[in-house]
Amino acid sequence: MLEIQYQSIVRDEEQARYISPHAFGYDGVRWHVRAYCHLRKGFRDFVFGRILSAGSLTASIVDSADDREWNTYIKIVLTPGASLTSAQRRGVEIDYGMSDGKVTIDCRQAMLFYTLRTLNFEVNGLPREGEKQLVIANLKDIKPFLPNPGQA
Repeated sequence: MLEIQYQSIVRDEEQARYISPHAFGYDGVRWHVRAYCHLRKGFRDFVFGRILSAGSLTASIVDSADDREWNTYIKIVLTPGASLTSAQRRGVEIDYGMSDGKVTIDCRQAMLFYTLRTLNFEVNGLPREGEKQLVIANLKDIKPFLPNPGQA
């Protein structure tokens, strides 16, 4: 267990947290520490840059195998958007290394929000406004794993 001073974006003041870290994740922009938060009593992502200081380190009894969201992989099947011309579709297929017009990305459930953001999708899995290159072909399958907008 590690004591940290953490600055979240939902609180004006920094806060002491006790976490049991077990993994790092990179979302394409920032590094995250995946850890059990003893204050919130659950596994969370902590943006590495918001950890202002670290204090004492003690042994933890938290088992990283209990982090269901970290240990669950989601398959995201991407295809070119239907409104693209055949030349545009071919370009998107090349950009994303698609075979037979699709590519599958394995993503940890805990990183799904960040992966969607990086690929220009909204938290609900739909393309951001103005984006038409990609669609999630198996959106129905991943809907149960999408974060609630207030959770992200």
